[in-house]
Amino acid sequence: MDACEYIEKLSLVPHPEGGYYRPVVGDEVSDKEAISSIYYLLTGSDVSAFHRLHDVTEIWYHQAGEAVDIYVIDGKGDLVVHHLANDGEMQVAILPGQWFAAEIPSKQGFCLVGCAVAPAFTYDHFELAKKSNLLRQYPQHEAIISRLCKS
Repeated sequence: MDACEYIEKLSLVPHPEGGYYRPVVGDEVSDKEAISSIYYLLTGSDVSAFHRLHDVTEIWYHQAGEAVDIYVIDGKGDLVVHHLANDGEMQVAILPGQWFAAEIPSKQGFCLVGCAVAPAFTYDHFELAKKSNLLRQYPQHEAIISRLCKS
């Protein structure tokens, strides 16, 4: 299947950070939910812009399509790149408070992942990065931050 077929089959809609998504578990989420899960799809040059979840862990699972690179700025300020693909690393956990972004390195095709958050995702946990703030805090990562921040 191609990206359009997955978008239609899974009823995906545009996501605020880029790409497409649909909740699978927890679309009526409250803070009492133990977990939430979404389908998340990036196409060619789409990116998941730098963002973080303040007090929850998010796990990404590669499901179909091209490899995806997830860029994580860890607690020490180091940039770690996780290359999720069917023939390599197939899941990664992003810890609370870590800034992260994602893209398809080949800029071709699509990548479908599952993202699980525990405890369940709410927008109270979510923060989309401001480029100027992230650059001030991590000037050593200027190239990747400039490329993968929305504003």
